[in-house]
Amino acid sequence: MIALLAAGHIFVTLGKLLLLLPATEKTCAVQQVRYGPKDRSWERGANPPGGDCQFQQFVEPGAQEPIWGDPGSDTKADLEVVYQVPGEGEPKLVTLKEEPLEPAETAKLSARAKKVKSRVRVEVQNAGDAAVLAGDVIASRTKPHDSCQGNGPTAAIPPGETLVDIRPGLLSPSMKAYVAVFTGEKSCHWLEVPMHH
Repeated sequence: MIALLAAGHIFVTLGKLLLLLPATEKTCAVQQVRYGPKDRSWERGANPPGGDCQFQQFVEPGAQEPIWGDPGSDTKADLEVVYQVPGEGEPKLVTLKEEPLEPAETAKLSARAKKVKSRVRVEVQNAGDAAVLAGDVIASRTKPHDSCQGNGPTAAIPPGETLVDIRPGLLSPSMKAYVAVFTGEKSCHWLEVPMHH
């Protein structure tokens, strides 16, 4: 088992845990996630579906992979998290502290985009002082007409950190980034973020 010192987070939000686990930019998804306190008084797990590498989302620094899980008991102890990165033999181990996250109504975000082969990489940085619960990030000339719910909230962007969203698409200088900002599990709005190319 490989113990990691890399940055990671466990946010307590919307009655669930949102784990941001250290991985690499090449990781589409992590597998076989198990977590609980060091005293092993309880353990929970999540088996996220395998990732589609056409669509990637992670938080930097540390290329943290977002995973939703159920909380255990009301302990505020540090949690040990063991998980597997596909293609790597040894499971990884991190110890993280639960952090409460109250989804913010507004967000101070900036965005940067670039073309990577047939995909668009949008980096959304949180310049505010509260973590932002986000979903899809769309590069577009106009505000998306579809619902912002998509797959629901998929990541938290802590202050000073950056959400990277990579998906197939086109990019032109007139485009802006639209971020689905969630204030509840199913309540969200599209936030227009000025984009630097």
